[in-house]
Amino acid sequence: MSFLDDLFSGDGMSDIHGLIWMGLGIWAVIGMFFYLPAKKKQDKINELETVWPDVLADLAEELRAGMGVESALDAIATGRNDRMGLMLRDTVSRMKDDGFGVAMKDFAEKTESTMISRIVSILNIALNSSGSFATTLDNISEEFWEIYMLRKERIAKTEGTANFILWGGSVVCPILLGLIVAVFGSGKAGSFTLEIDLSLLNQSMFFYMMVLGAGGVWMQSVIIQTTNTAIWRMPIYMFLATTMLLLALKISII
Repeated sequence: MSFLDDLFSGDGMSDIHGLIWMGLGIWAVIGMFFYLPAKKKQDKINELETVWPDVLADLAEELRAGMGVESALDAIATGRNDRMGLMLRDTVSRMKDDGFGVAMKDFAEKTESTMISRIVSILNIALNSSGSFATTLDNISEEFWEIYMLRKERIAKTEGTANFILWGGSVVCPILLGLIVAVFGSGKAGSFTLEIDLSLLNQSMFFYMMVLGAGGVWMQSVIIQTTNTAIWRMPIYMFLATTMLLLALKISII
């Protein structure tokens, strides 16, 4: 008997469930191929957003020291060895031909960050206004950092609960339910045996685990604001939840 035949040999499990399970596995692999690049992209955006307030504060300080905008950005870019520094150096090079507004707009688009794009738009307006550009930079830097820290603090407080929902729904719950059915649904108590039809229960639990895995992903994503990658992670945890259930149904301690 093959592994798949043994895995789906329980009451109510049929070839249809096996095909669904394999389909989930293929979908999970496809989802992984899309999820990993999306996660890498988001990590890069988070990296840029983390250092952006420092760039704004340094720029304001350089402007107060009497430097021009282009020279100040060049000095900041030269002093940084991270991805932000590299992007700023490219931006400064473009400023010589295209000017501050166009170069910074292109910079904002390359960061792919909504928050950085909004701030660059404000900076372009402030540069053309009669107000103090350095003061505007200071205010924006403080506000941006406060918003970033509040978001980070909220995620830190809720991430544990979100992960518990995800892993509880895709791993813990399937194992517990499968173990309960496998052990207490056997109908054996010493030398006494009771015939119990678990077909409908097993079929219902199989599809319930799919819903539980998908629901766990979306609930976690809403809590920690990662809904942009949820659609790709969903089949991974649906496959994981159904696999945990099938393996748990094979457990027997009697």
